[in-house]
Amino acid sequence: MFVRIVGAGAVGIVVADKLSAVADTAFIINEERRERYKGGVMLNGRKLSVPCITPGDASPADLLIFAVKNFSLDEVIEEVRPFVGPDTIIMPLLNGIEAEGVLSAAFGEERVVYAFITDLSSVHSGLSTTCFSEGGNIVFGEKDGTVSERILKLKELFEAAGQRYTVPDDILHEKWWKFMLNTCFNTLSAIIDADYAAISSSRDFIRAVRLVAREVQMVAAAEGIKLTQPDIEEMISRVTSLRDHGKTSMLQDVEAGRETENRYFAGAVSRLGKKHSIAVPLCDFIQILLEARRDVIRSM
Repeated sequence: MFVRIVGAGAVGIVVADKLSAVADTAFIINEERRERYKGGVMLNGRKLSVPCITPGDASPADLLIFAVKNFSLDEVIEEVRPFVGPDTIIMPLLNGIEAEGVLSAAFGEERVVYAFITDLSSVHSGLSTTCFSEGGNIVFGEKDGTVSERILKLKELFEAAGQRYTVPDDILHEKWWKFMLNTCFNTLSAIIDADYAAISSSRDFIRAVRLVAREVQMVAAAEGIKLTQPDIEEMISRVTSLRDHGKTSMLQDVEAGRETENRYFAGAVSRLGKKHSIAVPLCDFIQILLEARRDVIRSM
């Protein structure tokens, strides 16, 4: 199987490491990045034997994985078009709830599986990633919940690679659950500069998480998705089990002065609140507060 991954960050590098053992795997980069990536990428202090190729080297991929940030999606869509053939499976491992719709509009809904990655604790800097967990868990499925032939192919690939995965009965519910996790934990951790060890030891942090989660619940219900109190408790349990010094991707972005996915987390809740005439003052507030923290850091 030909696997191509766009995005050599904390997610892409960890997934590539697993899949390269059993499949022809490569990172897609543009010509501008060729020189920067000629030395390869590192995971936990070792160089990966995963090549970087450009659109000029393209041939149709069997599996095309998007592991970029939401704000880069439109740009990389054009770069990867040469890698998309009639049978290419497109798997977005982006945060949020919008990527599948964007990719379906670009390449056709029939090519896109719904997916995300969870249980991944890592720190990324430059071309090097340190992973504190066992490679994360890829959650994926068809939008309608059917177990199609391509879902079976992906299961076979991940099993051979030793990549943990879950195929849930309701992938839309699971994506909203992950969206709730990102909105609560990523945003709040980036505001107060908390790694996973700090998060797991702070009762007040978890109190704040529950308050924000209730607003996500409300807009989810308006969108036809039921997020329950057990869902919230499972989210909290999952994140607080990561008692290492890994950091959420949003906190890493703030520290590095990079653009964040703020508008795709708390910002998305605010937009949906306006759409459904639901008041979401906490999400409105934390969205603004995070931008204020970024402004302060930039001015120092």
